[in-house]
Amino acid sequence: MNKEKILKDAAEYLERADIKEHLEEDLAALISIPSIASKREGIYTFGSQCANAIDKAIELGSVYGFKTENHDYYCASIIYGSKPEEVGIATHLDVVPAGNGWSYEPYRLTIEGDKYIGRGALDDKGPFICGLYAMRFLKESEKKLPFSVRLIAGSDEEVGSSDLEYFSKVRTPPLFSFTPDAEFPVCIGEKGILQVNIMLGKLPDIIAELGGGSVSNAVPDYAYAVIWDEKTDVSTTDEYRGIKLERLDAKRIKIHASGKGAHAAKPEQGINAIGVLANYLNEKVLPDSDKKPFVFLSQACGEYFGRTLGIDRVSEAFQYLTCIGGRLCVSDGIMIQNFNIRYIPDTTYKPVFEKIKKTLTPQGFAVQLVMSSEGYLIPASDDRVMALTNACEEVLGYECRPYTMGGGTYARWLANTVAFGATLQSERGKVGEGRGDAHQRDEYISSAELKKTILIYILSIMNLSESYKKKLNQ
Repeated sequence: MNKEKILKDAAEYLERADIKEHLEEDLAALISIPSIASKREGIYTFGSQCANAIDKAIELGSVYGFKTENHDYYCASIIYGSKPEEVGIATHLDVVPAGNGWSYEPYRLTIEGDKYIGRGALDDKGPFICGLYAMRFLKESEKKLPFSVRLIAGSDEEVGSSDLEYFSKVRTPPLFSFTPDAEFPVCIGEKGILQVNIMLGKLPDIIAELGGGSVSNAVPDYAYAVIWDEKTDVSTTDEYRGIKLERLDAKRIKIHASGKGAHAAKPEQGINAIGVLANYLNEKVLPDSDKKPFVFLSQACGEYFGRTLGIDRVSEAFQYLTCIGGRLCVSDGIMIQNFNIRYIPDTTYKPVFEKIKKTLTPQGFAVQLVMSSEGYLIPASDDRVMALTNACEEVLGYECRPYTMGGGTYARWLANTVAFGATLQSERGKVGEGRGDAHQRDEYISSAELKKTILIYILSIMNLSESYKKKLNQ
């Protein structure tokens, strides 16, 4: 196989005026659809807008001569080839809401310089287009493969990934797949995810209201408590780091605790506001008889290794287990702290959960399982991983070491799948801090990311083809 010629031909293909025009028109058509997953509408599993995106993907696949399948509006497939064995590219067409503060119209493709801007451009409509145009090149250049290529377009990645679960029930998953739901190079492993609720007991009488965080999967940057206090003069109170006092009325004071937000997969970048609040309540507000649950919160939310829950572990492949207290609330007078745990995936969630119960039950705290999602690890020496890694290095021109992560991608929902692209860190940050990335305002994919992703996927499929042929001949 002449890799240099394949890449040269593919690059020339992408520079053709008609191909560039088609690509931009197809991306614009998808971005114009506000495909936010919603409740079922008749046969439309995730609502009419997600169905419109599925229909558009099927239309594009048909126009370019591919076989297409609609899996009951959970997802769609575009297929190149007729072999029963398949390699998959798992993408999704659902998006998160645009939100406010955009500098551009979120549901209209804006091409500005080297940026394609619009909701879904990076996550994941742009990468879907990359998969489609990689397949177009393979088909139009008549590449013969020992397997078929299946491009999956899902509709529920942003909410629950039930689309891929359904796909696996109605079709046999491909022998191997990759998903553009992360960064280049190859992500060969993701930690398992476990959520638990810890019931800490009755809210102390001195506290009228208590809360912190809004979601499980983020280190909270804010927490608060409203306490009964008629005496304290908040204007003369000594400063306490991260704490601000506000008198609400003659009987109540609100304690504001500030931290630093971070994703649950990267807790070292954050400061947990619940821990800050618990420290203050222990030192300045609570009598000794009420301190036990808040001492626990201070300890558990003041670290992110899970030591307080008895589950800390280290791993060469994944560094360490992480555990963050994401959301604190009160329900029927009972304090509940949610923990989001990213565990080493050489086990299921069950031993981790049992250790938590063994540690906390004797302390009088009840433990409730909320959800779990198994992780994965594929060796970097796996032939399929090496095929993708080689393609990445050939196109990008530098060493591309496979990596692992604590975050969860589409890969964990489909058997034998790794996350692979389509983000290039060198192409990020073109529209200012806090903008341009997935889920952010002014989301974009750069022209370099589009072109290089298509080239990487073309060469990856050709490398997988060579590897597969060798195995057949052994």
